[in-house]
Amino acid sequence: MRPLLFFTSLCIMLVLLQGQDLNTTLLHNLPYDVGVNDIWGYSTDNGQEYAIVGTDIGTSIVRVTLDEIYEAGFISGGQSLWRDLKSWDEYLYVGTENANGGIQVIDMTNPENPELATTWEGIADSHNIMVHDGFLYIIGAEGSDLYILSLENPADPQLVGLWEGDYLHDICIYEDMVYGCGISSHTMYAINVSNKQNPYTEAYWTNVPSVHACWVTDDG
Repeated sequence: MRPLLFFTSLCIMLVLLQGQDLNTTLLHNLPYDVGVNDIWGYSTDNGQEYAIVGTDIGTSIVRVTLDEIYEAGFISGGQSLWRDLKSWDEYLYVGTENANGGIQVIDMTNPENPELATTWEGIADSHNIMVHDGFLYIIGAEGSDLYILSLENPADPQLVGLWEGDYLHDICIYEDMVYGCGISSHTMYAINVSNKQNPYTEAYWTNVPSVHACWVTDDG
């Protein structure tokens, strides 16, 4: 599955910058009676596109076409102002700051009828998750600063490695390196994950004020 990116608070929005129309048009608007927090894109092999919307009470799976938009399914979760959403293969992974949320694994084999396959309960809450090359990375959870789970069986994630060293607010991954944002210590970390069972700090640099998020360019 390929991730899609929707720059919007809900689905697809009109972007205005300094009063100039940037060749974008509002196609649809889907209102919610509860707060929304994060969004991800999901596409099936035959090109059907879905917006995956985190809400205060669960995950909304929204079918998006040029002609219409509708909620195809909803997976309930504990009350939380924050959810983070990623996909791998035909599954969605949902982390939440709810104290009993774990990581929900949603089966998208039939996106019009999504089902909660399981909940990985190796953690209680989390702030952020990332998926890369068949592994799920979890940060902002109690117990350890970085959890690494294998998605060899996407329906049944398995813990393979842990890293401890600092609270990480966000991460990005390039080849065998995880770059982590130590938001409270003002420190960036380069964590070597070539051996997922034994991640270690390759390098770090300080005096990055309240480092919040990071990304790596395609050429490194």
